Amino acid sequence: MKLICISFVLAVCLVVVNAGLIGHPTIEINADSPPHYEFQYAVHDAHTGDIKDQFEHRRGEYVTGRYSLVEPDGQRRIVDYSSDPLLGFSAQVRRELVGVHAAAPVVEEWPAPAHRR
Repeated sequence: MKLICISFVLAVCLVVVNAGLIGHPTIEINADSPPHYEFQYAVHDAHTGDIKDQFEHRRGEYVTGRYSLVEPDGQRRIVDYSSDPLLGFSAQVRRELVGVHAAAPVVEEWPAPAHRR
C-alpha cells in the first residue's frame, strides 16, 4: 500500500512539473547591456591587526574606487583609483599616520601605462 501511495505522489509531481505548473525561475540576461556594479567591505580585526577597507563602483567602462590598509609600520596606505577607455588606469597612493592627520601626506601618482598600437 505504501509503495502505491509513493508511486502515485511521484506520478502527480512529474505531471505538475512537466505541465509547467511548478518550474525553475528564468533569468533573462541581456549581453548587450554594459556591466554595472558596486561593492564595499571593511575588516577591523583587533586580534591580528588586520585593518582594511575597499569600495568600488563600475558603470560600463568607467571604474572608480578606493582601498586602504594599515601597514606593519603603523601607517595607513590609501589608494584612489580609476579606469576608463580614454585615460586607462590611474592610481593615487598616499600614506598617513593612523590616528594622526599628517599635515602633508606623501602622494605617489602612477600614470597609466603606455600601450603600443
